[in-house]
Amino acid sequence: MFFGCALEPLALVTWRKTLSLGLLALSMAVPCAFAKELRIVTIDSAPFGFRATDGKPTGMIYEISNLIAEEAGFTYTNEILPYARTVHAVGSGDADFVIRYGNSELEIVAIPVARVLSLPTIVVGHPSAKFESLKDLHGKTVGIPRGGRFDDAFEADTAILKYPVADYAQAIKMVTAQRIDAGIGSSVGLYYNAHLLGIKKEQLGKPLVLSTQHFALHFSKKRENQETISAIRNAVARLEKRNAIKKIVDKYLSTFDWDLTPKQVPSSAAPRQ
Repeated sequence: MFFGCALEPLALVTWRKTLSLGLLALSMAVPCAFAKELRIVTIDSAPFGFRATDGKPTGMIYEISNLIAEEAGFTYTNEILPYARTVHAVGSGDADFVIRYGNSELEIVAIPVARVLSLPTIVVGHPSAKFESLKDLHGKTVGIPRGGRFDDAFEADTAILKYPVADYAQAIKMVTAQRIDAGIGSSVGLYYNAHLLGIKKEQLGKPLVLSTQHFALHFSKKRENQETISAIRNAVARLEKRNAIKKIVDKYLSTFDWDLTPKQVPSSAAPRQ
């Protein structure tokens, strides 16, 4: 009698085992996206990442990063950080990814997952200036935002006088005041800041398009997960197919043509990539 009371019916034992196996299979089938929150960082540079007048974070790369995370099925946080600190955040594993230009430091600590946005590098001056090639800039003073490296051929040309400026806004102000001959940078960075300053495209000269640089999504090696990376890469591809990323950029630059193509030049004079 004692042993008979202690034993459970065979049907009940079988049911419990089946339920346990079912729950295990269900947990394994749920995508990692639902179990993981992505930690994103965005560069603190308008229009890519900045705080609006109400103090809320915004910006085209801020929005694009969030959209990619949502498209991939992840929850996320997104923090705007100074340019240099984004490398440290990704390298230390405090952040999963950042979208920005790559450099030698970032290559060591992060995996380039996908190109997200291709940005033309341009030189723009006063309307009276005619710049058709780098040779036209010889002896000219060109404002370059501190820390920026936008085109290898431009950097290597010692006949161009390079004048460090604090940011895109200062470059545009100095160009329109004719204190420098031109400014260099991404079309988006220069034109957006011109827009903020109330400067119309007619107040700037025809841009010299040097090359195209790429904002890529860089994923932390310390946070590397192939399922997560694959989900993000596929999300970027779907968004590009729907033209969703370009729509965000166009929203910030409705008054300027930013999607420019470098002029074809002889191979001997072509910018180094």
